[in-house]
Amino acid sequence: MAFRSHVLRPLNPRSPSNIAISGLTLLAAAAGGVIALTTGRTLLLPILAAGATFFSWALGRELDPDHEPTGLLAAIPAGALVLLGFDISILVTVAALMSARLLVESTGRRPLPTDLAGMAVLASVVSFTALGWVFGFGLAIAIYLDDRMAEEHSSQGVVAAIGAALGASLVATLTGAFPQALPEIRPPLTLALGLLALIAVVREPLDPISLVDSRKKTPLRRDRLQVARTMVGLLAFFGSLIGGEGISAEVTVALTLALALGSEEVERLRRRRR
Repeated sequence: MAFRSHVLRPLNPRSPSNIAISGLTLLAAAAGGVIALTTGRTLLLPILAAGATFFSWALGRELDPDHEPTGLLAAIPAGALVLLGFDISILVTVAALMSARLLVESTGRRPLPTDLAGMAVLASVVSFTALGWVFGFGLAIAIYLDDRMAEEHSSQGVVAAIGAALGASLVATLTGAFPQALPEIRPPLTLALGLLALIAVVREPLDPISLVDSRKKTPLRRDRLQVARTMVGLLAFFGSLIGGEGISAEVTVALTLALALGSEEVERLRRRRR
């Protein structure tokens, strides 16, 4: 039986952007392998570097679908930070990616029941840390919002959202992910991410020109794109409140969003000059 999914999307070997990210991902993996062998760091480093590179690119493609360079620009620092020793969680980045993909509805197709089940599992699996719980619970909210914005509501979406929220909270409780004391707030970072989230909320995107991957060739919806950016911005902000010290995945997620918003402002200026 062939595997089917309405939320996953294979790489297109004829797309220059897909070719470029494949090369960057392999380069990050190779660099990670060399560093791991020469410095004694974890042998998983090639996978971690490649994953951060690839999934940050994919997130950038969802948040700025009209401009392919945004994803590539987001991929480079994400992979570099992993190679430098920062804890950039692949699962957190994937949770942000899938939240954005559901809300943008960039595949042009409604999630299958198996897709929704997979989302609920992902929301639970990622929640073994406090930061992971923020993004896992956010994925549960994204499942629900996606169903509410659809033309036809489905009880399956509501059940999946509830399952994801309960699963994420249960895993976080059982693993002791919730901090026992108030976490240390990082004022500059928290302020910056809060401002970024506010911009995502109040700044309406331009009408997208990209088409979803469907036979109907339906354009992406502007309201969905704004909701996706808002969700990612809020998750990064709340993640910074409990994520602990140092640079972690909420920073690379926020950087990807900032690049998407900046790219759109450039496009806005370009259209005004026409």
